[in-house]
Amino acid sequence: MGDAPRCSPFDAFMNVRSKRLIGIGVLVLLVAIAAGAGLDRWRAVKAEQKQPPPLPQFGSLLPSGDDVEVSGRAMCGFCYWGVGGTSCNVVLKTASAPGIVFLSPNEKVNEIEKITGKCAGGKVEIRARGILSRYDGHNYLFVRNFEEVAAN
Repeated sequence: MGDAPRCSPFDAFMNVRSKRLIGIGVLVLLVAIAAGAGLDRWRAVKAEQKQPPPLPQFGSLLPSGDDVEVSGRAMCGFCYWGVGGTSCNVVLKTASAPGIVFLSPNEKVNEIEKITGKCAGGKVEIRARGILSRYDGHNYLFVRNFEEVAAN
């Protein structure tokens, strides 16, 4: 009848093996894509959870002055709101406007940190006097003296 080419058993085995390898490769690729999408979704959710709450700043800023008194709860600006640098720093959270006053680092602030701890948690109320300035939409107080008003 005709001289039709015959496949050897080896050729038939390789043809089936190739199809299996291609199928496995496509399956692995789909799993990798799904895992990558799941990982991206997980990272996005984690990033949203780690966003610090907004800075409690409201109302108008305090006027600048050479001898200004500010009272508020000593808190860590970095730990609570992610502001004030890349490490722990003490800010005063005030009950009225502007809501927050940054303390410019100096020896007096170091003394406040001895009372509150490096990462102040809002348990100590401080009344501080010093030079108050405005910069970039915030108040900054260079503390000359202070007193601990209350501690919880």
